[in-house]
Amino acid sequence: MSLLSLPNELISRIITYLDSPSPFDTTLLHKPIGWRNLKQPWQVDDPDEAPDGTLFWQDPLKQLSLTCRLVRSLAMPTLFKYAVLRPSHLTEFLAFLKSQDLNQHVSSLVADVPGMCRSLHPAWWVRLLNEVPATRFSIFGPPEVLAQITGIEALTADAWAFDMTCQILQFEQSPDDARVKINYDDLPNILVARRWRHLTFNEGSSLLAYTTYEFFLRRTPSLLTALHFANSAEADMLFDNLLSFEYIAIFPFYNHVAEILMCIRKMLKLKRLMIKLCPEPGTTVLQDEIEQAGGHLDINDPWNECETSWMLIAHSVVFLTVQGSLAELQMDDVKVEAVRHTLETGLNARLQAWWTYQGEGSGLWQRKCRSPHALVEPQEP
Repeated sequence: MSLLSLPNELISRIITYLDSPSPFDTTLLHKPIGWRNLKQPWQVDDPDEAPDGTLFWQDPLKQLSLTCRLVRSLAMPTLFKYAVLRPSHLTEFLAFLKSQDLNQHVSSLVADVPGMCRSLHPAWWVRLLNEVPATRFSIFGPPEVLAQITGIEALTADAWAFDMTCQILQFEQSPDDARVKINYDDLPNILVARRWRHLTFNEGSSLLAYTTYEFFLRRTPSLLTALHFANSAEADMLFDNLLSFEYIAIFPFYNHVAEILMCIRKMLKLKRLMIKLCPEPGTTVLQDEIEQAGGHLDINDPWNECETSWMLIAHSVVFLTVQGSLAELQMDDVKVEAVRHTLETGLNARLQAWWTYQGEGSGLWQRKCRSPHALVEPQEP
């Protein structure tokens, strides 16, 4: 019996077994690079032509979709569930989705915005979100682009000292919220255009800045820091809606982490917090940037900043234990074996009265008691 002799329902079921998680999820924990450099097989700007055949042909679902028209039509909703676009090609992108009846099947959108573009309409993202009700929307771009999109003045005076040509800002919303139309004429701030429930910010690497004189005085080109110092009302509304937040960076300065934590302390409805300050194990980011810096970097400095940051994080977790709704803390840095004991010991000592650690190497702390009235308010650090 051939595949094509089966009912369409069975063929569709077989196709689902070739589905895989979004490749974007695996890159989110790493140092960001422009999405255009990844050349993913499911990029939809050129749906029938791969910019680089190697990765394109390694995707089994894509291979299957090229066998015949019937299989392709059945595979398309799964194949383009995770979509990538460049806003400069927005009209073509939307036309392609409409021609294939895929708008309702896209669950994740990634917009690659490599730089400032004066010809790009400020409301491009409104048009995109109104026509494609994806629950996840991610933007790849340099700090100044993220600042422009969120309507804030970028802090770029010291940007030259950092290697942050690309950062990632990811929003998530419920399926119902994704179908709420945004007023195109009265352009809102993207931070409050939808009721975002989850936010991820991958800031990139601060390693090169450690090679500069008095590095700790350098201002990290960070969207969250800019929002904090601008006292943004839109940012405060966003923070008030969030149920989950993930902050990812590579060796940020501890005083910068303190500024990030000031934003996190405003997230009083937050249920889950994930923080990652070290590179992924097995990556060469540390070695690569030491070489890029010509060896002019004291390797102890980043690790010392990291250890201090962990203690600041613990203090803010205790604050949210009493003042907020935080129930789960994930510290991804426990994956780095060399610092695991220091991290676990330090956080356990500070959190043990209110939190339970879920086991060595898990990096997961869960709140013992969900009622703040049952807790004794700790002393502020």
